[in-house]
Amino acid sequence: MSSILWLIAGLVIGAVAARLFSIRQFNQNKLQVELEESKTQLQNYRTEVSDHLETTQRLMSQLQDNYEQIVRHMASTKMTLVDKAPVQRATNLNYLSTDTAEHIRKSLGQIDERRRKQVSHSQQPLDYAGHSSGLMKTFPTEKNSGA
Repeated sequence: MSSILWLIAGLVIGAVAARLFSIRQFNQNKLQVELEESKTQLQNYRTEVSDHLETTQRLMSQLQDNYEQIVRHMASTKMTLVDKAPVQRATNLNYLSTDTAEHIRKSLGQIDERRRKQVSHSQQPLDYAGHSSGLMKTFPTEKNSGA
């Protein structure tokens, strides 16, 4: 009977040891899988960053090219615009009806005539009156009635 007890004890100890060993092995496999996933994610991230920097560099290069084209365009058009004679203003108002244009011409003439008239003032404006007024007004001093 003692051999059966030893056999049962050996089986129990073996089962517990196998269970512990399998749990450790499972944890190691789980960690190995997580490590591989982390490596894959890191590689994907590096690829995305590399793509981003590459695209940014390409766009910045295009932006610089566009800026240089704008500068060249502004320099060339500046010379042509500055060298040209100024455009004469058209006196006819083509976009208005004939009656309206005529009315505007007459009213402009009347305004010019009013401006040409010299206004003569026979009297000095009240702002320059001979006596003080407003904040600058001086009050006569009161006499003390003797006490």
